[in-house]
Amino acid sequence: MRPSWPSSSSLSLTSNDDDEVHITIVERRSDLESRGATFGLQINGQKALNEIAGVVGDGQSSAMLEKLKSAGLLIPSSKGYMLPWWSVHDVLLEEVKTREDKIKIHLGVSIDTVSEKDDGSYVATFKDDNLQIDADLIIGADGVHSHVRREILSLPKPTPSGAYVWRGSVDTNAGSNDKLKQMQEYPMGKIIKFGEGMNLAYFNFHPKVVGQTAWVITARANMLPDNVTIDCGTTTPIDLIKAYMDSADGNGDEELKENCELAMLVFGNTHQPSDLTWSSEMGVVDLNQEDIGWGGKGRITLIGDAAHAVRPASGLGGSLAFEDAALLARYIARSNTSSATSIEEQLRAFEKIRLPRCKSISNDQTIRAELSYKVGFGGVPSWDPAYKEWVQEGIDSTPEPPVSEMDVLADLLSD
Repeated sequence: MRPSWPSSSSLSLTSNDDDEVHITIVERRSDLESRGATFGLQINGQKALNEIAGVVGDGQSSAMLEKLKSAGLLIPSSKGYMLPWWSVHDVLLEEVKTREDKIKIHLGVSIDTVSEKDDGSYVATFKDDNLQIDADLIIGADGVHSHVRREILSLPKPTPSGAYVWRGSVDTNAGSNDKLKQMQEYPMGKIIKFGEGMNLAYFNFHPKVVGQTAWVITARANMLPDNVTIDCGTTTPIDLIKAYMDSADGNGDEELKENCELAMLVFGNTHQPSDLTWSSEMGVVDLNQEDIGWGGKGRITLIGDAAHAVRPASGLGGSLAFEDAALLARYIARSNTSSATSIEEQLRAFEKIRLPRCKSISNDQTIRAELSYKVGFGGVPSWDPAYKEWVQEGIDSTPEPPVSEMDVLADLLSD
């Protein structure tokens, strides 16, 4: 399971101004090495990060946000930034480490049991470890395949999308290979298609981050040739592309051969070889189930992908997680930690205000992702101006959108 480090670390930073508050982050992975591909930091995420850092007011920018901007590429159309995922990871980890007296991190541990005590607080035990943690509240910030979501809150699993993803990065200055170096001339984003069901995207951060290119390959299982199969944890992008080329009608296509050769070179020089075998099926948390809603109960809630995993159509997932962290901290600050009732009331109030916004954006992103397969990314219409403004308002927005993107886009999907 990939960690949802941006969610957990940003929340710990936001909630750490109170001398009485102590944060414990538990992580299944045994390390906090920098991995992943890209991170979209949109305007709404920038506003939330400023609040997380304690900077409030238009025109002001926190040192943490400035560090991230300096590592990213400005996207002129949205005024957002595309960053290497590892840059976001490193900046947040650096901030967390400055507060080690109040933020504790336990690596390589998995929750075994969570028991509620008479006063409404919890005690958590962990598999293969003698660790036991007493907690006033539990926040599941553990990603789309959240253990807190599935096992503790007994909520439905995310809805499978049928699309599988692998992510990694490569140093295009590696060795003396000119073909890798030529990638430094690529635009910010370049997509290579291997048939209808497989896309390989390169995200070029050079020269802002010298020699660094992230890669993401997605494959839709129902659109692949019959001889191409996916076994998560075993199948690699190399396997996928080789199988596609073996089946191809395009074996005589010189451009396709060149794209295949470059892909093999990229995967052969990827920073983390384990990224080639780590894959997952993208899932979406269905927020339209009225009987479930956000899904928190007692003193337990969810944030980030654990609460509202969305399709990556506009790069909003990370920024929504930062919104969650900033707003949840506001509500936690209002609660009296000696009163279980007060904590529960504030958690439910947080969930109530977040649900309609995240539901609308999730529906919008799902439709846009499906449309992109149908008409291409360039054929998907822009947001309605009022909706775009609402998205960018972030933590200061109204819960409900001013217009329904479902009405705008659903007709296009059915055409």
